[in-house]
Amino acid sequence: MDFGSFLQQVCSYQGWAWTHAQGGYRVEVPTEHGRSQVVQITQGHDPDGRYLAYIWSVVCEASYIGDPYYLLRLNADLPYGALALRDPHVILVETQLMQTADPEEVMRSVFYVAKYADDLEKQVHGHVDRN
Repeated sequence: MDFGSFLQQVCSYQGWAWTHAQGGYRVEVPTEHGRSQVVQITQGHDPDGRYLAYIWSVVCEASYIGDPYYLLRLNADLPYGALALRDPHVILVETQLMQTADPEEVMRSVFYVAKYADDLEKQVHGHVDRN
């Protein structure tokens, strides 16, 4: 099964809206209390040439972060993903080896990247839903 069909299966099962965007896919994931978070999924390769899915979501602009070490400390406690800079944004990113991935695994990665990015967005912007 190709990557697009695999992702369509995951999104359809969860009822998530998705579209093609920026060399990959854009998925809107409902989080809580009427909020949602946009997750981008793009393809890449590991050092051995195996296909990876990069699952990521924007948290905020980097300029909103007063203490970048706070973000590094948060990484130690995140069960899914890691915080990173993708100028000019702070993002939460997870990689998934597609060769061995199953739909449940990818669904959980997409959902938790959305949830944690939304939680962090709330810390920065209050209850304004930006992404």
